Amino acid sequence: MKSGFFSRHFKVLTRGSLKYGPIFAGEVMLFWLILMAVDFSGYGAGVAYPTDWYPLVSLLMVALAMGAGEARFHLYRRVWSVAGLNDAFAIGLAVIEASLLITIINLLFPDGYRPLRILAPVLAAPAVVIGVGLFRLLPRILTSTRAKGNRLLVVIPDASGYRTVKALLQHPNPDWSPVAIVTTGPADVGQTLMGIPVLGQANNLRRWIRYTDAQGVAFVQGSTSDRADARALYSECLAAQLPVFIVPAADSWFPQANTSRLRQLSADDLVGRDERQIDLDIATLDVRGRVVLVTGAAGSIGSELCRLIAGMDPRRLVLVDINESGLFDLAEELRVKATLDVKEALVSIVDREPLLTLFSDERPDLVFHAAAYKHVPMLEAHPAQAVITNVVGTSNLLRCAHAAGVQQFILISTDKAASKHSVMGCTKRLCEQLVLAYRGPMKCWAVRFGNVVGSRGSVVPLFERQIEAGGPVTITHRDVTRYMMTIREAASLVLISLVNSKPGHLYMLDMGEPIRIYDLANDLIRSRGLRPEIDIQVVITGLRPGERLTEELLAPEEGWRPTDHPSIREVISPTTAREENLAWIVERLERLAHEGRSDELVRALKLAVQEHEEQVEEPGPPVEAEHPAPQEQENA
Repeated sequence: MKSGFFSRHFKVLTRGSLKYGPIFAGEVMLFWLILMAVDFSGYGAGVAYPTDWYPLVSLLMVALAMGAGEARFHLYRRVWSVAGLNDAFAIGLAVIEASLLITIINLLFPDGYRPLRILAPVLAAPAVVIGVGLFRLLPRILTSTRAKGNRLLVVIPDASGYRTVKALLQHPNPDWSPVAIVTTGPADVGQTLMGIPVLGQANNLRRWIRYTDAQGVAFVQGSTSDRADARALYSECLAAQLPVFIVPAADSWFPQANTSRLRQLSADDLVGRDERQIDLDIATLDVRGRVVLVTGAAGSIGSELCRLIAGMDPRRLVLVDINESGLFDLAEELRVKATLDVKEALVSIVDREPLLTLFSDERPDLVFHAAAYKHVPMLEAHPAQAVITNVVGTSNLLRCAHAAGVQQFILISTDKAASKHSVMGCTKRLCEQLVLAYRGPMKCWAVRFGNVVGSRGSVVPLFERQIEAGGPVTITHRDVTRYMMTIREAASLVLISLVNSKPGHLYMLDMGEPIRIYDLANDLIRSRGLRPEIDIQVVITGLRPGERLTEELLAPEEGWRPTDHPSIREVISPTTAREENLAWIVERLERLAHEGRSDELVRALKLAVQEHEEQVEEPGPPVEAEHPAPQEQENA
């Protein structure tokens, strides 16, 4: 047993000596040489060496004393390639302790036999601190050598951005090297940060780009950043054909502070509006303690709605979708981030009986209906699937919600419902009519908005994939424009509608000004440091079936008026279809879809969404009420 114990410790000691011994020996030798130089210079009390063995004694004294200092301040445990101020202090304290120990040992020798002059260790200490410090910090100095990558001009909001620039310099990107700093706020002109000059304010950005010969520009995000001003600066960089990067503030880097935080300019940065302070607390009372059901939960809008709702303390959140993988991932994400009851429901809104069972079991108080097919060209080729999922699915959902006693029902609609040009737009307009025509105890309304950046139906992810693949970037038409907003803003405003909305009304979100898609594609190309038509080809493919050059949020016969929230508007329509007529229309469209009569189905669909009363009231047999029979309600 004892032999094994000593064997293990001997192996540990041997490995440690091989690893740390050379560095410690160099440190001791450097200390001893400086000490000898001071001693031979004649400073300090004492006499010259009486014998030749005194230098060896002094070397042993230095080794013992420095070993004690190393052990006390754990210099051997420190990672010197990322050393900081704390490590530098440890070096100084270890040398001071070693110098005091050498002085004490030296004084123990009788007069005339001391290896060193009395004050030599004290007088040598400052030089030893510098020498040992440089020796120990050499790995840190080598790793902090300025990277020789592309020249990067850094734009910061104010003095708070200095920490981020310092972190960029301490953890350099091999491809990009900061060369200068400009600020959008007060500038410390003439000062430097780790050798990087602060030139001035960013309102002279083009001048600074030319002055520094910058090959790229990085913008540090901050709480005081103004989105409109930032977009103007982005445009100047893109006009100079420079890549643009966004750097989060250093405070948000945890826990990956040692990785490069440069990210390329995104479509959100280019088309995102000014950050709006959307206070979701005002809607929390409408969600807290209630059972909330979201259809299309695994989609772009649905998943963001679920994330926001999860933070509003619902009693239970029911996620409905037929995308099994997406539903699983979202449910696991919500369970990690929030302590709430999450229920996944792998149910299609087209299957009425399983849907009715789900509502009967869960008894939701609120329903957000985001499930829909939304790709315009694909639905032009598959009108039956568009009608069954969008129209019949919404009708099923309304009937089941009514039977289960749901209190509030919110439909997520689209700007394409206003034009009624495409099959997709017609189906969503018919969904709006179904919700607005409902006359039961449930409070129903619809919220209409345009494209959201980064969603599965957006062109932006497609452009980014095409640019990454080296092109070409495909655009349907040079003059096509679209309304765009971020997913979070759209989902937040839908939740705010719980406070402002009235039953049987249609609302639309303030989408700002439409974006020219051709310009957006070119800006994304330039933001990568590439040149449109030279490095990346831009190909015009022509409008696809169902697509239009422009989108409208309002139909020609519609108007709008403001609500209590500045970003939500009420849509005013002159006519509304009757619930019983819509029930017959849905039944007829469903029959045509199942029979595969596509041409007749499209004609009937477009006729059904006309706003004129005589066209909506297409003659037909008497129909049953939209609501389930009493027996169904009891079973629910």
